[in-house]
Amino acid sequence: MSDIRLGISPLSWTNQAILDLGDDVSYDQCIREASAAGFTGVELGRKFPESDQEILDTLGSRGLRPVSSWYSGYLAERDVEAEWPDAMVFADRLLRLGCSVMVYGECGCGPDLGAKSPLDQRPRVDLFDLKTYAGRLTQLGKRLADRGIALVYHHHMMQPVETSAQIDELLTECGPEVGLLLDTGHLALAGEDYVPVMKRWWSRIDHIHLKDIRRQVISQLDPSRDTFNDGVRKGMFTVPGDGDLDFAPLARQIAEHGWHGWLLVEAEQDPEIAEPAAMARTAFTYLEKILTASGVSFERNIHRVC
Repeated sequence: MSDIRLGISPLSWTNQAILDLGDDVSYDQCIREASAAGFTGVELGRKFPESDQEILDTLGSRGLRPVSSWYSGYLAERDVEAEWPDAMVFADRLLRLGCSVMVYGECGCGPDLGAKSPLDQRPRVDLFDLKTYAGRLTQLGKRLADRGIALVYHHHMMQPVETSAQIDELLTECGPEVGLLLDTGHLALAGEDYVPVMKRWWSRIDHIHLKDIRRQVISQLDPSRDTFNDGVRKGMFTVPGDGDLDFAPLARQIAEHGWHGWLLVEAEQDPEIAEPAAMARTAFTYLEKILTASGVSFERNIHRVC
C-alpha cells in the first residue's frame, strides 16, 4: 500500500543559501504558485513567517501543508548532549507545524567544507570517526523518535556523505532510528545512479527529494574552480521532467513495494532564468504522468489551475 503526497521546496522561488537568488520573490508568490501547480505540501524556507499559526493559516488557505525543513547539525564535531538543545527547539517547531520528519544536514567536519569550495575539494571524511558519528546520529534519532519525529539523513555534495558507498557505510553503522533522505540530484552530481541506492535502502528511506540535473551544464563545470554554488547559478539542477534523469523507476518501485511519505520536488535554480511557476507545473505534470502510468495514486491540490 502507498500513501503518496507531492510537495515542492521553496528553493525554486528563493534560494536558502545564495541570498540574491529570488530575494525579491515573496512568500505569497511561492505558496500561490505551488498550490496552483497541484502540490499539497511545501518545505519551509527563509521567506516563511516566523509565526507557526500564520504558516498554518496561510498554507491551509492554499490547500498546502508544511512538510519538513533542513536542520544544520554538528555531530561530526560535538556530541549529542551539545547538539540536543538546538535540535530539540527545531524539532518541536516542526511538530507544532504537523511535520513528521526532520532533515539532518551535516555542517561540521572541517572549516573548508561547503558549497563555496571548488567541487574537487571534497570533504575530508578522515576528520571524524564514522562509528562515533553514526552512534551520535543514532542517539539523536532515538531522542527525536521519543518526541514523535523521525530523523532523516540528507546525503549531500560537499558534505561528509556524498556517494552510494558512503551511504552504505553510514547506514550500516547507524541504528534504525536514522532514516535516509534519498536525493536523486545529489547522487547524480556525485556520479551515481539513484536506482541501486533506492532499492538497497528502500526500507530506510523516509523522505525523497526529486532533483533533476542537466548533464551538459555539469560537463562544462571546472571542478578545480567552480563551486557547488557556481553550478547552481549555471543551471546544473532543474525539476523532474526538465532534465536528464528518469524517475519512472521510482514510480515503479512505489507501485511494486509500497511507500508512505512525501515526494518533494527540489530544484535550486535562478528564478529569473527558470521561471518558478512554469517549473512547478512542469514537475507536477511529469510526476502525475509517471505515477499514474505505474498505478500509483496521490492527492492533488483542490486549488490546482489546469
